[in-house]
Amino acid sequence: MDEHPDVAGFPLEKALDVCKSLGFEVDVLITGPVKASIEKGKPRAVRFNRVSKDRGVVTVVFEKP
Repeated sequence: MDEHPDVAGFPLEKALDVCKSLGFEVDVLITGPVKASIEKGKPRAVRFNRVSKDRGVVTVVFEKP
């Protein structure tokens, strides 16, 4: 499993599907501006960080509606 998922810009569900198809278990980290409500708009992956051989973290932001 040398392939690293390139999911930046994908909708969250698609990013999770890609990671799963490559054999990764994934945690999701949601981030956003401090003064804004982050749960408006659609969730979108911005980064994948590998934390072990078969585990990673997908960082997610919400698109501005």
